[in-house]
Amino acid sequence: MELVCPLCNGLRGVQAACKSCGGPMEDGGMLSDYVGPYSPYEWTPQVKQENAGRCTHLLFCAACGDEAYLIAQSETI
Repeated sequence: MELVCPLCNGLRGVQAACKSCGGPMEDGGMLSDYVGPYSPYEWTPQVKQENAGRCTHLLFCAACGDEAYLIAQSETI
């Protein structure tokens, strides 16, 4: 059994509408990929363990450029 993020692993998709224009929000990936130090060799499960099983994703609207955050709870598979 392993804890995985359902968004990172394609188990679920993002179903959110942009609060500015109503367009569909797209998943831009983990927020830590944008703001954290570059660490290509760091294990992703370790990152999730440090964040209590939560994975924060950056969402963006292709129509208007608005951004939002989505916190996904890791699931056991």
